Amino acid sequence: QMNMSAHDAAPREPKKFTGRCRLFVGNVTSETSDEEFKNLFSKFGETGEMFLNGSKGFGFIRLDYRHNAEAAKAALDGSQHKGRTLRVRFSNQGSAIKIKNLSPFVSNELLEMAMQQFGDVERAVVVVDDRGRSTGEGIVEFARKPGAQQALKRINDGVFLMTSSQRPISAENLEAKDEDDGLSEKFLPRNQQYQAEREKEPRFAPPGSFEYRFGLKYREIDELEKQQIERVKQEMDQQRMKLEHEMEGAMFDFQAEQIRADLLRQQEELRRLEEMKTEKMRRRQEYDFRMDDEQRLNMMDDDRQHMMRGGRPGMDQPGGNMLRGDNQRGGGGGAPLPPPPAPPAGMGFDSPSDQNRFDSNPGNFGGNPSNFGNHPGGNMPNQGGMFGNNRNMGGMGNRNDRRRDMGGMGGPRDDYGEMKRMRRF
Repeated sequence: QMNMSAHDAAPREPKKFTGRCRLFVGNVTSETSDEEFKNLFSKFGETGEMFLNGSKGFGFIRLDYRHNAEAAKAALDGSQHKGRTLRVRFSNQGSAIKIKNLSPFVSNELLEMAMQQFGDVERAVVVVDDRGRSTGEGIVEFARKPGAQQALKRINDGVFLMTSSQRPISAENLEAKDEDDGLSEKFLPRNQQYQAEREKEPRFAPPGSFEYRFGLKYREIDELEKQQIERVKQEMDQQRMKLEHEMEGAMFDFQAEQIRADLLRQQEELRRLEEMKTEKMRRRQEYDFRMDDEQRLNMMDDDRQHMMRGGRPGMDQPGGNMLRGDNQRGGGGGAPLPPPPAPPAGMGFDSPSDQNRFDSNPGNFGGNPSNFGNHPGGNMPNQGGMFGNNRNMGGMGNRNDRRRDMGGMGGPRDDYGEMKRMRRF
């Protein structure tokens, strides 16, 4: 919606030297100079553009304001100058056009603003009736003739819309008419035709006379013209109404098509988002599967390395064998286990002979310096025993010591059984 500002709607100062201030002066003698022609109008106000063609007996002059031009016209029109009667009229210089098919909501300000794109506008008026309602026509006066010509061409060649209505405006040249002064008797030529026409006075033709019969025939032609014009006007109004209904239906179809297109675009966007979400989930699952495979391969590699060192698979996992510790390969696999306490007497053995075997047998865990230390009671303070070189529970000393200890106990099965019973502590 286009709103006019308060500044545009407020009354403005009248423009100077506009086309409405331009006067045509006829019946000028060839002896009249430019200076004399200018001095005729300078006493009514400031003069501007001036043109004089003495050989053809006419000239143009532009005054500053409309009221000064009107005063000069009223004073000089019909006056005598060097034996001739001057004829003064307003001249629009062909720079005014007439606009048709205007909406009832088009104002003078809106019309002027719309026409500014074709050239400088001096005046734009919407013609109204005696009640002030728009007649659908307007008059636009441009500062120069090229502006009016461009407006005529572009408006009639294109579809120029003034409001939301789809009915385009049309333009045509404005035929200059002087409806104020009219034709005075003193300006009529006194020739032979004038004398023939003025032989009879105004009158009513007597019924049945020659003038009466032919007068009626002229009236019939005029009436027929009026009827045909009215019929054509009605047909045009019906065509316009039909077009308006068709336009409403087409507008609904157009809006529905726009809505369907928007829905299709939204559905396409939704499908694209769903595909992106599905692809993201697939990549996430592939990443999880890959991580699980890597973790499983790492566990298998750890078990294989542990088996190569003489252990059993899974003994370094949480809840597995205590013989594999965190520091065996430099860390990993959970918190380091504390060293096992010295076994109390009489606990954790199946019989007293097992206790004696643990304490005193020099070939097993008792006093052998290569196992738990040099202390005769089989305690664990010495740093050089089976667990002496490694302070955690992950290993059993070096491989040579472990093989020697297992050999002294009658084989690896017996040694593993003893160590399994030790885990109870």
